[in-house]
Amino acid sequence: MTTGSKPRKAIVNKAVREREEAKERMDRDTLSRSIKDRERSKLTDDRGRLTTDLVSQYLTSIGEYELLTAENEVDYAQKIEAGQTAQERLDADDYSTKAEELMLKRQVRRGGEAKDAFLTANLRLVVANARRYANTSGIDFLDLIQEGNLGLIRAVEKFDWRKGFKFSTYATWW
Repeated sequence: MTTGSKPRKAIVNKAVREREEAKERMDRDTLSRSIKDRERSKLTDDRGRLTTDLVSQYLTSIGEYELLTAENEVDYAQKIEAGQTAQERLDADDYSTKAEELMLKRQVRRGGEAKDAFLTANLRLVVANARRYANTSGIDFLDLIQEGNLGLIRAVEKFDWRKGFKFSTYATWW
């Protein structure tokens, strides 16, 4: 070991220490900022319930979906029904060729896509019904929306387009 390596080692050690101290200061500053940010953007009130900020965000996001016409509802309902029938045939191995199997799988996928579109287009209906009961039921607004969404799923699955009713009329049974 040469005498020149000791000062270099001391310089390197000092540089490493300074870098570690700077990193610790940055970590403390970042942690302090993140705690302040969390306090500023709290999503819960004093009782642990979600605040209206989250509700507003949800309402804004569901408002972006187009409402369906009666024709759209029938079209989606028919695709959902075809997808369910295709799934039943797939489950029962009721097809003779690979091409028929692929066609059935395509129908199942299209039925699922139609169901998703049908559901998202009707989320505002759930909120409208939840608002009606929000102050009279004693149940939290978000819980009403959640239960309403479960009812909406059931209504979409059971909707009979052949009867000629608009979906919103049918779906309010929940």
